[in-house]
Amino acid sequence: MSKQLASHPKSIVNQSIRTFKIRCLASASINGYQVLMTDISGMLGVIAKSATTSQYLSSLTRLRKVCMWGPVATAGTPVTVNLTWSNNSEDFETPPVTKSDTSVSFDHPAFLDVKPPRQSLCAKWHSSGLTDSLFVFGCPAGTTVDFEIDWVLCDGPNTAYVAGPTLIAATTGNIYHHPFSNLVAQGLNSL
Repeated sequence: MSKQLASHPKSIVNQSIRTFKIRCLASASINGYQVLMTDISGMLGVIAKSATTSQYLSSLTRLRKVCMWGPVATAGTPVTVNLTWSNNSEDFETPPVTKSDTSVSFDHPAFLDVKPPRQSLCAKWHSSGLTDSLFVFGCPAGTTVDFEIDWVLCDGPNTAYVAGPTLIAATTGNIYHHPFSNLVAQGLNSL
């Protein structure tokens, strides 16, 4: 049986979905910080257009998962990590859901591995520049936080670039993973 050759090139996907995992470290404790879509988009990455201006790498992002490991600093003194998925007044598909874990052991840090509730606002795609609230969280100093993010590179002919956060002393053309609250990306260029 011979293979049939296509009469023309097969179709391709130009704007493919990429997934990126970013590991962050909490330089100080965080208590009730409201994470916005712009925070996640900035952590994913921005390109410095000048020393102070930037644009997001992606025009669209979706948060897939958050994992937190909260270390115990003093034996017997409890530490807690917690996360509440936000529910804006326009989105009634799920109620706000809070997850938490507490530990008192050096051997077992407080741990969360959570995904946005199905069909919730938090689970949907967002423009990188939107200030929608995704979740509120808290953790002790030294907590490791992993974000898993789906995104589309902002490189299509009909894709508008989205202005990013203000930078300080950036090098034009460099990519930075913009920190928020007390979280700083590890092993990546951060400002």
